Amino acid sequence: FTLAWNAGVGRYILNSFVVTSISVLLIVAVSAMAAYALARLEFKGRIAFYLLLITGYAIPIHTVIVPLYEMLKTANLINNYLALVGPYIAFGVPFSVFLIYAHFLEFPRELEEAARLDGASDIQIAWRIVMPLSLPALSSVAIFQGTFIWNDFLLALILINDDKLKTLPLGLLVFRGEYSTEWPLLMAGITVATLPLLGLYMIFRRQFVSSLTGFSK
Repeated sequence: FTLAWNAGVGRYILNSFVVTSISVLLIVAVSAMAAYALARLEFKGRIAFYLLLITGYAIPIHTVIVPLYEMLKTANLINNYLALVGPYIAFGVPFSVFLIYAHFLEFPRELEEAARLDGASDIQIAWRIVMPLSLPALSSVAIFQGTFIWNDFLLALILINDDKLKTLPLGLLVFRGEYSTEWPLLMAGITVATLPLLGLYMIFRRQFVSSLTGFSK
């Protein structure tokens, strides 16, 4: 571990942590609010909006790489954390809404009606009752998205060229050369890369298993 850390893996871990944390927090927050609105509010175009989100989930990320790169280049966002955070959120929200929406459809409305009788507003009901009781579903979404973002290589390879901003999967390429590979450093780096995800799963494993049981109903 010391060998990999001294070789610069620590900087790559920090970059991955920043990008993953910001992306997951925004994905969960946006997806939870959107899913709750779709599950509880009656408004014109609700079904069409939901279908549009599902369609976005069906679009492979590889099909939009070129226009995405050109758009970010025009906006001067290449070699920037936002170059990764924005696309991660855009591609992560549809799938997350799909999962959380299914959970909210099964959420007992009696709890919300009781809170409404006590004078709570819709916003208070959502943030003080529904969201805290939906932590298993939200935790599962965070684990799914966090795992994907932490391990993503394609977007980082295309959008990040500055060595100081490289995420961990991209940074590990430094140890692989054209004619030789620093196998001890590479293996140590891969081992270090798995520890945060393993720790995250151990912390939220109960919520994760509980939400999977709910999603399978």
